[in-house]
Amino acid sequence: MLFAFLTAFAVIMLRLVLLTLGHPPHATGFMLVHLLAISTVIFISGYRTLQADRSASVPMLLRTNFRSAAVYALCMAIFLWCYFKWAEPHHFQQRIDALVWKGVAEGQPELVIRPRMEAFFTPFNYSTITLAGLLIAGAMLTLLAAVFQHKVLRRLKP
Repeated sequence: MLFAFLTAFAVIMLRLVLLTLGHPPHATGFMLVHLLAISTVIFISGYRTLQADRSASVPMLLRTNFRSAAVYALCMAIFLWCYFKWAEPHHFQQRIDALVWKGVAEGQPELVIRPRMEAFFTPFNYSTITLAGLLIAGAMLTLLAAVFQHKVLRRLKP
């Protein structure tokens, strides 16, 4: 789990460095970084489990791998809530304004669009959706990694 914390810290630092350089990452583009990080966390977690116990079963690998993925996802969700609450608080307002402008251009009234957008685009909602997405991705990657680690890596010499 320490590796999950360290990986989350590295991703957090990357995001803060990009913000400092004036290039805050877009949400969908940065998800690739999250997927790479969570895949690495899952693989290393299972690898360490196999180093400690070569006879580790698939359920044990699943538990260990998903626990590490969940730690990473929770760290990122907490960070993203703080990030959009304090480091980049204007992000959602700019996004809402752009969507409202687009909706008004399509002929929808602003008094209907703006309250809906302001209710949806909040730091809490964004971090919750990210948490759910990372947990779902972590579960799928955990299943793939556990089967691979049990069938292939377990048989290799340390």
